[in-house]
Amino acid sequence: MNNDNSSTNNTQQYYVFPSCSSEQQACSSPPTLGEVGGKALSLYETSANFSVPPGLVLTVSFFQPWLDRIRKTSAWKDFASAAASATDGAGASADVTKSKKHCDAIMTQCKKILSLSSSQKKQLGQAIKTAFGPEANIATNLGVVAVRSSSPEEDLAGSSFAGGYETSLGVTSDTLEDAIINSFASLFDHRIYLYKVQHGMSAAITTPRIAIIVQRQIDSDVSGVGFSINPSNNCYDEVMISANFGLGESVVGGIITPDTYIVDRFDADAPSIASKRVAEKT
Repeated sequence: MNNDNSSTNNTQQYYVFPSCSSEQQACSSPPTLGEVGGKALSLYETSANFSVPPGLVLTVSFFQPWLDRIRKTSAWKDFASAAASATDGAGASADVTKSKKHCDAIMTQCKKILSLSSSQKKQLGQAIKTAFGPEANIATNLGVVAVRSSSPEEDLAGSSFAGGYETSLGVTSDTLEDAIINSFASLFDHRIYLYKVQHGMSAAITTPRIAIIVQRQIDSDVSGVGFSINPSNNCYDEVMISANFGLGESVVGGIITPDTYIVDRFDADAPSIASKRVAEKT
């Protein structure tokens, strides 16, 4: 579901998922990749047919005022000048320490001067009520959520920023705004900057885009990641599942060695576990 188009530029400020629910009379028009990024778009589309914890995505347009404000700072001018030198070939061997200094300066500015405007708070409040129910609100009754990036630039055919942007888990009403600011600020993380320079993505450096997901966090006993193709041998007949107790962050962040299961999905009788490796637990 989308917002009421009451913003100044008449652009979508948020979408919620599941895309169709009992509280909604009809399915909303789907968002585009450019509005919400690949991660949020996948959640939106998947939620139409599978059980996905409810949530919302604040679109690229929602954060345009923040980007406009950052562009007026002296830190941005220094950053843009350095980026231009790096991406036109003149700075191919530029001092990495200097570029990191510029990135860190912008991230500091983001956390220092950015805050949700009254209009943004209104839009976010509407999105929260639509996604999580009429009793939910920003101030006191948000529950526990995860705040994640969804940039239109990440996880594309020719680029992958997986793990580069900031994710916050266990977010509540008291920490929601800070978590959103932290995810936005990670647009300028030095790792992201270097990746863009190395892949010739000059436009993506000086015109960055990000959408941000706010999703209900479940109290999981076991979490994991499933690969529809076995990435260790590129076998299309096998599914790989990596899992661990608790939240999935321990798996995707490489914090632990997960349990690993290989499933033969084309077994003659039914999908079966071809092999498993149970990691040592502490």
